[in-house]
Order: sequence, then structure tokens, then C-alpha cells
Amino acid sequence: MVGVDARSGDARDIVVPPADPDWVERLSAVRPEPDPDGLAPTPDDLARILATATTVPDHGDLRPWRFAVSTGGGREHFGTALVAGLEELRGADVPGAVVAKMRAKAFAAPCAVLLVASPDPTSNVEVWEQVASASCTGYAMVLAATGLGYGAVWKSAPVLSTAPVRRFVGLEPHEALLGWVNLGTPAPLGRKKRGAEHADPLDGRVLTLGS
Repeated sequence: MVGVDARSGDARDIVVPPADPDWVERLSAVRPEPDPDGLAPTPDDLARILATATTVPDHGDLRPWRFAVSTGGGREHFGTALVAGLEELRGADVPGAVVAKMRAKAFAAPCAVLLVASPDPTSNVEVWEQVASASCTGYAMVLAATGLGYGAVWKSAPVLSTAPVRRFVGLEPHEALLGWVNLGTPAPLGRKKRGAEHADPLDGRVLTLGS
């Protein structure tokens, strides 16, 4: 079919995919997590995943997000920042087991993409809306990675707003770290994931308005 590019006004061929109920079924399926000892996405696949992440709703076309990729030796620096953030929150006498658990978050997958909300405070688009747009990139990233055959899961920690973690990611004062998406070859589904296949995701959480 022929459509019009809303930005340029130029007529061009636009391919609209046909209806595909199976695609909806795949979106609803339980998604595997990455294997800590697996492989990171190939450079081409990672580029596709990140590009897909930018297709989220974006009022004003502000692109209020950016990404930082931690893989290979970079995970050591990520783990060090997480531990430093933990010590800022809880002091230097944090039990060793707690420190090890926090550091291990950096090695839970062969690749982690850190999600940064980078809103434009001078825009007339509300900051919360820009942050919501940036948040959507994480979900889109998980869906894209799953579609390419990888395991993917969005992770967080209570240290995201600490000074060491902010410095590690190079955050500006108006920016916030929203967490990170772990990526890699998929691990087998655990018991919790298998049980989710039979759960009702709505479970009374829909309110019907009107008559």
C-alpha cells in the first residue's frame, strides 16, 4: 500500500503486516531468562534489539533514553559500582554474603543493557511521560531479544540512584537509571516460570466502565 510519511509529507510504499494471531500468542508466552554461562547476543543481534527498543511510544519524538552495554570485562566494573553503591547505602560493614550477592548481579548474564531515562526538562512534554517512554524501551528490548531466540529479563537493585552507580553510567543530574536488561542464550525455564504458564494474568484486574 502507499502511505504518507508524517514527518516529510512524502508518499512512499509502507508495508503493513497482515493479521497474525500466532504473533499475539508468542507475545503472551512465558519468556526464558539468560543463562549466566551462555553467550551474549551477536553484535548484529544486539543492534537489532536496541533499535527495536526505540520503537516505543515517544510523545514529541524526544528520544528520552540512552543505553549502556556491560559485557565481558565490563561486568567487573559494573559489579564494583554495584558494591560501592551498596556500601553507600548500608555502610562499609555490610556482611560478605550480601556484598557477594550484589556483585553477582553483574554476572547473572553474559550481557546487560543499562536503561537510562534522559528526559528533556525544557520540553512541554511532562517529564513523567518521558520517563514512561524510556521505561517502555526495556520491555520492547525483552520482546525483541526473545523473538531472536535469546533469554532476557529486566532487573533492578536498590542502589540505582547511589553516587557510585550514577558515576559508573555517567548520569547527568536530570537522568535516572531504570535498571538493566540481562541478555544471553536462554536458560531452561525454572519452576516459577513453568507455573506462570497456567496463571491468569488478569485475575480481576480489569474494570469495565460504562453500561
